[in-house]
Amino acid sequence: MLFGTSGIRGIYGKEVTEDLALEVARLYADADLVLGRDTRKSGLSLAKMVSSGTRQKNKNVYDIGIAPTPTVALATKKRKSNGIMITASHNPPEYNGLKLFKNGRELSKNVEKEIEVRYGKEMDFAAESKGEEFADDFAIEDHKSLIKSLVDERLIEKKRPKIVVDCNGAGSVITPYLLRELGCRVISLNSEADGFNRPSEPNEKNLQDLMKIVSAVGADLGIAHDGDADRAVVVDETGAMLPLDTQLAIMIENEMDGNVGKVISTVEASLMIREVVESKNGKIEITPVGSAHVSEKLEKDGACFGGEPCGEYVFEKGVHTPDGILTAAKFVEIFCKNGNLSRLREKYKSHFMLREKFRCEGKDKYGLVDGIKGQIKTSGKIRNDDGIRVDEEDGWFLIRASGTEPLIRLTMEYKEKKKLEKMAEYLKNLIIKSI
Repeated sequence: MLFGTSGIRGIYGKEVTEDLALEVARLYADADLVLGRDTRKSGLSLAKMVSSGTRQKNKNVYDIGIAPTPTVALATKKRKSNGIMITASHNPPEYNGLKLFKNGRELSKNVEKEIEVRYGKEMDFAAESKGEEFADDFAIEDHKSLIKSLVDERLIEKKRPKIVVDCNGAGSVITPYLLRELGCRVISLNSEADGFNRPSEPNEKNLQDLMKIVSAVGADLGIAHDGDADRAVVVDETGAMLPLDTQLAIMIENEMDGNVGKVISTVEASLMIREVVESKNGKIEITPVGSAHVSEKLEKDGACFGGEPCGEYVFEKGVHTPDGILTAAKFVEIFCKNGNLSRLREKYKSHFMLREKFRCEGKDKYGLVDGIKGQIKTSGKIRNDDGIRVDEEDGWFLIRASGTEPLIRLTMEYKEKKKLEKMAEYLKNLIIKSI
């Protein structure tokens, strides 16, 4: 399988190579191309091959250079063109990948399958490049302008909040600058545009420096991105990271304010998310994991917001792909409207949750999950379009194969801790034995 949950992704030099980048670009060259990359050291050589493959098919390339994924997506919308972002998002630095766009949206799964069918079968490589390559010097400014139009600039400028931004990737070229232009006092962390200074995934373990600095300097909040800045996670003024389900609930309530309607989330959606949507007289629609599914459903249903509990949010009036930079600006606005986030988070009722992952290198992770499905005994409501999710009266659990890593993920939530522990023991034993 060439494509996973979010584009093509794998270890650089093994699964993701210059030859792969060249051929995918050629197969996708039915229009001009916007090209961007995150700060991985392998990105430049892959980008050169994408450019070459596109130009061999007599199409032009507009190179943004280092830029966030949503910036690339917005540029494809402006140019009515294709786009390829060279990134492995939150994966470790030895990974890289290609994420494909068309007119502002991630490529549909149907088109991905068409490319997969053709991959390796069309080897008529052209001897010379006929298309041209141009530098795109406006994409980042265009993205900043869009975000400024979607938040209350006057309120932010009046409050002048102090923000610590841990970019650690492509967000370094836009987020600190945007927030300063909005009137924030900004402290940048890990903002070098060359590799990563911390592991790319913005989780609590990897954000210890950010959490300490927010507290030490008396900042109002902290924001961290992953490698391509389609995610943003938030640290409150005490230096505590907001639980990702609480963070999503806060944003949902913000986006539903005066805009009652549908919200899109995935099979990982917690009870808290459902409760917040229903409290605002809205309706939640569930998709398989992956921002392409969320974005497609958001547009199809005319939803006001779509989000996953990993810090990936799609906004109705933004570019319809996860936008960590807009998320950052929105949380600054939320602070300016509501005050300290440590107090705001208290209004959201958390239940007992568990998230664990089980490595399965060299094995068919999807086949393993299918095998586990057949062993589960339950009287709950089953959903199996992305792994298996079982909803019971007092909670739920989800077992699914990661779309980006050799992992099987277990997510659980129950209203009582004893029930969670009992089910966790049963399900973890089932997964371990199957692996």
